[in-house]
Amino acid sequence: MTVPTTVAASGLRRSLLFAAALLVALIPTAAGAAQPGSILGAPPISWLGGGTIGVQGIAVSPDGQTLATAAGDNTVKLWRVSDQRLIRTLVGHQSTVSSVAFSPNGQFVASGGDEALGSSIGHVKLWRVSDGAFLFDFKVPAGSGLAYSVAVSPDGTLLASAHANGNIYLLRMSDGALVRTLSGHTDQVFAVAFSPDGTMLASGSGDRTVRIWRVSTGTQLRRLTGHTFLVTAVAFSPDGTTLASGSFDTTVKLWRTSNFSLIRTLTHPDAVSTVAFSADSQTLASGGSNFDTRLWRVSTGVLLRTLPGSQKHSVSSLRFIGSATIAAGGFDGHGRLWRAADGGLRATFGEHTAAVRGAAFSPDGTVLASAGDDTLAKLWRAADGVVLRTLDGHTDVVNAVAFAPDGARVATAAGSPPPFTTDTRINVWSTSGTLLSVLAGHGGGSTGVAFSADGQTIVSSGRDNTLRFWRASDGTLLRAVTAGSPNGALAISRDRLIVAVPGAGTAINFYSTVDGTLLRTAHTTSATVSSLSFSGDGSLLAAGEDAFGNNVEIFRVADATLVRTLAGDPNGFVQGVAFAPNGATLASGSGFSHVIQLWDPATGVLRAEFDSETGAGPFPSLPLAYSPDSSQLGYGRGDATVVLARP
Repeated sequence: MTVPTTVAASGLRRSLLFAAALLVALIPTAAGAAQPGSILGAPPISWLGGGTIGVQGIAVSPDGQTLATAAGDNTVKLWRVSDQRLIRTLVGHQSTVSSVAFSPNGQFVASGGDEALGSSIGHVKLWRVSDGAFLFDFKVPAGSGLAYSVAVSPDGTLLASAHANGNIYLLRMSDGALVRTLSGHTDQVFAVAFSPDGTMLASGSGDRTVRIWRVSTGTQLRRLTGHTFLVTAVAFSPDGTTLASGSFDTTVKLWRTSNFSLIRTLTHPDAVSTVAFSADSQTLASGGSNFDTRLWRVSTGVLLRTLPGSQKHSVSSLRFIGSATIAAGGFDGHGRLWRAADGGLRATFGEHTAAVRGAAFSPDGTVLASAGDDTLAKLWRAADGVVLRTLDGHTDVVNAVAFAPDGARVATAAGSPPPFTTDTRINVWSTSGTLLSVLAGHGGGSTGVAFSADGQTIVSSGRDNTLRFWRASDGTLLRAVTAGSPNGALAISRDRLIVAVPGAGTAINFYSTVDGTLLRTAHTTSATVSSLSFSGDGSLLAAGEDAFGNNVEIFRVADATLVRTLAGDPNGFVQGVAFAPNGATLASGSGFSHVIQLWDPATGVLRAEFDSETGAGPFPSLPLAYSPDSSQLGYGRGDATVVLARP
């Protein structure tokens, strides 16, 4: 379950970036977005390096084997509890997903989120767990607003959905039909929960009340008062004897369900956003905005323990797995498992917690590097997706990552666009994770980076209209080239003798890495360039462009002549292009439409197109990278996930 944005927000800068990116992300889908699914020839996925932007809600399958997360990246993700690996991503929501719930048989999962401005796509959905198939949108009335909470009845026949318009909708699980509307709250409804026998539904609202409803008729049975601020959480104990309610008034109240009298009040140090009972009904977990998860003995109200280390993340949602383990969702983008017995942290779900902006393979193809908006770069073992290193040294988004020719070093380039730039540096790391040197980078942020053929020089691009050459060993600036006004993405040929960087307007400039000479300039047909890639033999350059359709172009490097324009993506700007080193395939991708296309570069024929496991999210991103042997395609997603596929 999500809570009001006063809890989830992490500062004005983040909020402004989120809002701006959300508006941009809606542009390509204005003509109507299709539900997700394979289009043509989706490749097998080798592994997914799961990540999440702000876990808003969490649910555990009845058998305790699968964890579902609802997130601010517009997705529902299914994770394997045993090893915390991402199983699949459920894509179809057009805005934040705030709540998720399994059916009692574990075969289905329902999700609720926000209504997307200008979209006709529903915001309460049903999915099949076994294959992630989207089944249907529940028939929630238009204008109902954010679905803060969803809950499935114990017999699996009904879904209760709590909304910002103050209504609760009871919906049929078999076909999504609206059965009845529960009205009576005078403010937003933040939480709903069925009683274990399915006869009653509890709801918590911004009107500071908890209300009890008869499910069969929709009649309001009780109105419980006593909270002095928003009621954001409700839960019945599995034995049906107790109801817990949590509030922004910093309290949890326990109510006796036989007559709904108040048993006791438990005090938190700050706002409470979530409550959950253990399977044996003896323990209550509560969490909230002060990063504090607390365990209470239900029978006495005694505080058993505060989970150590929980100060690192604000808790959005809690669920027990049996009585021994607590699953917690954090607004920091991670799910976590805690031991109830001693409060020990068992496991953490997810790696990146923001959009992935860059991807690159090591020269031997054994490691895939990713760069993220979470200020981190990660090194993944290509064989199995295990994270080998997390490179944590930037204080701003990491735009690009590149390996040295010997594979022993990695460079990362950082910086948000002005006026939000806080870190322009280019860091040089050993692949063991040691920071070796720091380069000052570019004003307005560094956007591209590459090593020279001998590995002694680093070439970088940024937003200051310069191409810079640095001594890798100590970060000394050797040369700053302004000819052609280089600005934006950077690509280097396989022999590392030429770099390509966009120039002003539609220009693409080719420079010598030996002395920085501007060799020649190509021009796209009409659009600015977002991404570049050299062919394996260095004879061609592909450009991904900011246009709708005809947004992939191929140039001959020798004379900067346009060789071919590909149809590209008609629904989104192309943000990533990658030549397979063997020259047989050119991949292009758009984080706006979440589609990857595979082309025959010699003919321009589209060989395959797919949107399965290509992500979602309010921050469009889809960087692409082929392995040196051309057998694997790695890509980063706007929903903080890294994928390795075999096209």
